Amino acid sequence: MKLLFIPFALISFTFFAQNLKTEEITYNYVKLPTSPLNPKPDSYSSYVTSTYEEENKKILAQYEADKALAEADFQRETAEYPNKVKAADEKYEREMAAWNEKGLASKIIEKQVLNENNKPVKDYVPQPYRKTIPMPFMKTNYDYSALASAHLKIDGYAKTTNNAMIYTVSLQGFDYTQPQIKTEVKKEATVANGVSTTRDVTYYYIEFTYRHPMTARVSNGNGQELFFISPESFIEYKTYKSTSSKTAPSSDYSVLIKTVEDKILKENLTTINHLVNDRIGYEVTSRTSSLDFVKSKNDSHNDIMEAYNNANAGLKSLIANETLAIQKLNAAVATYNAALSESNLFDKKARIDKDVTVAIYFNLLECYFALRNTTAGDEIISKLATIDLSNRDKKLKESYRELFLDLTNRKAANGLL
Repeated sequence: MKLLFIPFALISFTFFAQNLKTEEITYNYVKLPTSPLNPKPDSYSSYVTSTYEEENKKILAQYEADKALAEADFQRETAEYPNKVKAADEKYEREMAAWNEKGLASKIIEKQVLNENNKPVKDYVPQPYRKTIPMPFMKTNYDYSALASAHLKIDGYAKTTNNAMIYTVSLQGFDYTQPQIKTEVKKEATVANGVSTTRDVTYYYIEFTYRHPMTARVSNGNGQELFFISPESFIEYKTYKSTSSKTAPSSDYSVLIKTVEDKILKENLTTINHLVNDRIGYEVTSRTSSLDFVKSKNDSHNDIMEAYNNANAGLKSLIANETLAIQKLNAAVATYNAALSESNLFDKKARIDKDVTVAIYFNLLECYFALRNTTAGDEIISKLATIDLSNRDKKLKESYRELFLDLTNRKAANGLL
């Protein structure tokens, strides 16, 4: 009887030694627009303009006029200078002659009794000088064509010059407050001869606020406006604060201001281009997520590893080779669903126990998202809602719920439900 019992005992206590691993994955996919154009234009052209360019021209013209007037005044005064000097000399000579004709008694009375000193003094004739006309403040003019070429792109459309759709971003100019050098006192400890002392140290930093408002307008070939975007966040001032230092910084802020201006210009153009793409473009979007696999001491989870490899390859080839990507993702989905037929949430010794089941569910959600299969994704989320999840997995489930809700809305807007 013992010999017959031993094999049964071995089978009863056999379990699958498994270790779940998570790998981060970053891939690109095409995000559907929230407000697709219908009918869809075949192409677009993009432009960057500014609302202040004409004002800059007026300011510059006045500056040149003021410089010309200052030069004309200088040349006239230079020409008149010798005559003015001569007239001053002649006047002085006449007045001195009259002064010298006065008697000594009259001079003494004027000076000592009347407290008057009527001795002539030669008139001062100032040297002519060119009046310095300071360069006026003007908002920066850019190479608008280069900016449009580098930053204004609508995914899913051909970029041409036939103006089937016109995409224009209008810059309102970089605006900032006067930078100020500020101080802050920090306590620093020093040790000398084994004795620790604390002292106040003054640190200096530069601070100012800035903004770079801009708007975007998209119109059809006839100039009819399709939509207009004016981000409120671009109107709000941001605060720049430099790294603090024990040394007082230079009061020449020109390089710093130019650096901040260039940075915020690129950031805002990138943001506004994303907003336009989110609305009408088929934006190639980067997503960072994760996939789980089982690392086991035997070959008991080879199918899970194979599904992981297919899912990983499918996600990473979504843009480069959509046909292959769909094939790989569907293969992964089939394998995962087959494995779920063995799921046992209450047996820790099961091959597809609770942990592996949950991992497969999340892997499926990533695959279904890439395949835009919202129906299957919602079913998985509903199944996860019936499982007692860790706090981390609860948050992950909610993030997928929001992701699939957004995808459902986008599919509906594009007539894909």
